[in-house]
Amino acid sequence: MKNYPRFSVERCVDTEAECLYRFVNGAEDVFYPHCHDFYEIFLTISGTVTHLVNGIEQKLPEGTLVFIRPDDVHGYIYNTSKSTKTSYLNLAFTRDTLTQLFLYLSDTFPGKKLLEYEMPPTVLLNSIEKQNLLARISELNIVNWQDKNALKLRMRSILADIFVRFFYNLPDSFEKTTPAWITSMLSEMELPENFVAGAEKMSEISGRSREHIARSIRKYCGITTAEYINELRINYASNLLLRTNTPVLDICYLSGFESLSYFYKIFNQKYGISPGKFRKQSSN
Repeated sequence: MKNYPRFSVERCVDTEAECLYRFVNGAEDVFYPHCHDFYEIFLTISGTVTHLVNGIEQKLPEGTLVFIRPDDVHGYIYNTSKSTKTSYLNLAFTRDTLTQLFLYLSDTFPGKKLLEYEMPPTVLLNSIEKQNLLARISELNIVNWQDKNALKLRMRSILADIFVRFFYNLPDSFEKTTPAWITSMLSEMELPENFVAGAEKMSEISGRSREHIARSIRKYCGITTAEYINELRINYASNLLLRTNTPVLDICYLSGFESLSYFYKIFNQKYGISPGKFRKQSSN
C-alpha cells in the first residue's frame, strides 16, 4: 500500500474536548491524499471541491456534507474561480465520541451501516438545510473554549443533530455488485505467495488501508478478512495433504499459518477432523 500520511487524534484534535472545529474561507490549491484515526464531517459551503477518496474522484458542490471514517484515504482539490472562492468547514471528533453518540441514538439508527459503506456517506443539502446547519454549528462560536466539557457537550449535541437529520435515512445508493478493485484483489490473493503473506499483501495489491479493506470484504463477501485468508490457506493445505507426502508441520507453515495449534483449530473447524486424519481417510 502506498504510504499516505496518517494524522493522529493527538496531533489534530483537542483531546480534552474530543473535537476540532475549523472553518476555511477562500481555500485554494490541493490538500494531498491522507488518512487519520478519527472521524470527520466535511461541508462545502461555497464553490466546488474535487474529493479524491479511496481511489475514486468525487465532485462536492456547494452544500455537500460528507462523513469521513478512520482510514478513508482522501484528499481535496479546491476548484476556484475569480467570482467564487471555495470555503468549507470541518468537524473532527474521536472514536469515543462516535461510540457514545451511536449509543445515545435509537436502536434503529443505522450506525453500523454508515461505517461499512465502501465510500464515505455523502448528502447534498439544499440551501435552507445548509443555512440551518451552519446556524447550528455557529453555536460553537459562543461556547467558552476554555470550558472543555461544555465544548464537548455542545459538539455532541450538534453531531447528534447532523446524523439524525441527514444520515438517518441515507439511501442505499452504493453499488450492489462487487467493485472491480475488490474482484481484482481477491483474484490476486488466490496465489499462494499472496495469501501466505496475509492481510498486508491485500493493502499492497489494492492500495487501500487494512481497515478499508476489512469494511469492504465484510460488506461484499459477508466475512472478515481473517476468515477469507484462512479459507484460502486451509484449501491450499488440504490440497497439499491430498497430493503430497509433505509433513503436516511443513504444510502448516507453507500455507501461511504461524502456529501449529491455530492451524489445527482452523482445519478442524472446517473439516471436523485433524489434518492427519484427513490425509489418512482420503488415502483409503
